[in-house]
Amino acid sequence: MHYFGVLAALSVFNIIACLTRGKPLEDWDKLTAMGKSDAHFHDPGEVKDETHFDFKSFLENMKMDLLRSLNLSRVPSQVKTKEEPPQFMIDLYNRYTADKSSIPASNIVRSFSTEGRRTSPEENSFQKHILFFNISIPRYEEITRAELRIYISCHREVGSLSRLGGNMVIYDILDGDHWENPGSTKSFLVSHNIQECGWEMFEVSSAVKRWVRADKPKTKNKLEVVIENTALGGFTCGKLDISVTPDAKNLPLLIVFSNDRSNGTKETKVELRDMIVHEQESVLKKLGKNNTSSEEEEREEEKAITGLHQQSPRSKRSIGANHCRRTSLHVNFEEIGWDSWIIAPKDYEAFECKGGCFFPLTDNVTPTKHAIVQTLVHLQNPKKASKACCVPTKLDSISILYKDDAGVPTLIYNYEGMKVAECGCR
Repeated sequence: MHYFGVLAALSVFNIIACLTRGKPLEDWDKLTAMGKSDAHFHDPGEVKDETHFDFKSFLENMKMDLLRSLNLSRVPSQVKTKEEPPQFMIDLYNRYTADKSSIPASNIVRSFSTEGRRTSPEENSFQKHILFFNISIPRYEEITRAELRIYISCHREVGSLSRLGGNMVIYDILDGDHWENPGSTKSFLVSHNIQECGWEMFEVSSAVKRWVRADKPKTKNKLEVVIENTALGGFTCGKLDISVTPDAKNLPLLIVFSNDRSNGTKETKVELRDMIVHEQESVLKKLGKNNTSSEEEEREEEKAITGLHQQSPRSKRSIGANHCRRTSLHVNFEEIGWDSWIIAPKDYEAFECKGGCFFPLTDNVTPTKHAIVQTLVHLQNPKKASKACCVPTKLDSISILYKDDAGVPTLIYNYEGMKVAECGCR
């Protein structure tokens, strides 16, 4: 999963917040002109920055970065996203988010619905169904497991004392598309003895892996479900069947578990560090930041140089409150128009980095050598170099459930770079 675009987006956002002194993300309607003063950093003696920042364009760029990292070419169509996701995916997301101590074997889970079905005429105690699926998995992902989930319905005559019993067999149809075709071939996958109604899970990993290897996007993949109702002790059992009609509530689902094979985790720290420096430089050039420091900031830095112990307690508290730190940033996907394709969470705490990087830079802001040198140059000549900027230095992941281009519900357990864990001066 290529998630570095999201890291860059969060890094850029915090750099821009530092450079333009803009408002937090909650105040969406007030962010059209980022050059206005902000109550968080307001200073009576401050020279106002005239730089204008197009926040709508920046938000659109952030959205495109997020879409690319989720393997989406565009925002999924409204028609596809209006369909309710399977309850299984909702329950799985809730289970993942409720217990972060248990790490699932697969980071990515997709739920594929049937694209069609065929049902054979019932013969004695046998009933057959062919289920069609259209499976698409990126090449850089490795399938770890695939499950066919079928809701088994039970039909008993009124007052019947018969016990339920039957057998269900799943086949992978290799070629041909109907049991009446003498040239059709199929491969046995799994068989279960059924004694009660409800959801039943069948492992079909070998079939799904074969489909993905074949890489035939225009060919629908097929599974055959054979139901054999049995008699126990000489009595006819209740009839077993599965829900396959389009208007049925519990349609069959194909759940595919996979992992991203790209080895991005080892490079995350190095790439994030390089990215922060790169984005800082590019944003500085793009925005053309006014290098003139406010008189108040210069006075504060002069006090810092001459000795922090000489400042009043009130002044110390003021400086401490404005130092680089992590603060709350609540993101609501509906407010930014992303709720049409992000199913869950509806909102989350992303945090942000706020405050200034004042001399002397302390250990708690984990300054780089470059940030220290830049701060010293700024003290000597504010027009030559701007102050170091307060940006995310460590990001955490969240679990996210969304719909892809084809409307397939997709759950990512660890979606990296969505929450600020630590802030620092860079």
